[in-house]
Amino acid sequence: MHKNNFSRITWINALIGLILFAWQQYNGEIPLKFQLIYFAIMIGTTGIPHGALDHIIAKTSAISSGKSFSIQQFLGRYVLAILLYSAAWIFFPGISLIIFLVISAWHFGETDLSQADDTRLWNLTRLLWGCLVLMLILLSHFEETASVVLRITQGSEIAQKTMVHLKINGTRYFSGVISLFFTTAAIANSKKKINISYLYIINLVSILLLCSQLPLLPAFALYFGGWHAIRSFEIIFKFLHAAKEEMAAKPLTMWKNALPMTFLAAFGFIFMAYIWNGTGMKMDPLPAIFIFLSIITLPHLDVMDNLINRQSKQ
Repeated sequence: MHKNNFSRITWINALIGLILFAWQQYNGEIPLKFQLIYFAIMIGTTGIPHGALDHIIAKTSAISSGKSFSIQQFLGRYVLAILLYSAAWIFFPGISLIIFLVISAWHFGETDLSQADDTRLWNLTRLLWGCLVLMLILLSHFEETASVVLRITQGSEIAQKTMVHLKINGTRYFSGVISLFFTTAAIANSKKKINISYLYIINLVSILLLCSQLPLLPAFALYFGGWHAIRSFEIIFKFLHAAKEEMAAKPLTMWKNALPMTFLAAFGFIFMAYIWNGTGMKMDPLPAIFIFLSIITLPHLDVMDNLINRQSKQ
């Protein structure tokens, strides 16, 4: 029953994406103001909240494994990772961007193929799938992506040359990754069959196709908030509900319990923007948003990685 609730939400999000696409076809474009509103709603209601339960996941996981847990130590490591990565973005923006793309590819692939076993071949398949998701979203919005990348990396020469290279060879790389993905997926599935429904695949593919047709902001919001975050919530709920966590009695109850940390994260974004201005760099909303998402993704990735690996072994 609960699983149907999460699936229903992702199908509703696919329908909303279809409406946005129809609006774009009818009017020629989606007004930037509405793109920002949609992006803010999706990131605020699901995108950030799905990572706001990390401390509960870590605590429950430790207790169920018979290990001790210290909220102070957990939050200390969590905040330290955020601070170090934030500093890296200021001093090494190019390297930080590469790290963000790699961890995002792994995180997306691991979540979308969470049903797969923790084997080297399936893990490679997960990474390739995550790369496909990122490439589909970013390369189908190349001009917007190039603009954001150059602004994030402060117009570095390496970034400029890389974007020119991708403009010429992007389709070739995308085709190569597709071939590798289907090859490794076929081999991995023949050795250890994955339990995944056709409706799940259709739902995911429909959202990704819509993402390729929408502008970058709503496209990223549709996948990240409308699919990835919901499926992450499903994984988290399954774990916490099985562990009889009171706050996970119902999906809505669990979501409400994520709100305090969500508001704290929003405050963190405002603080980050203030610090960013203090460095003397020009405040640019779009790169700042993606940088903020990257620095909270890094520690979140570790928590979800442990959770998904734990469930794949059960």
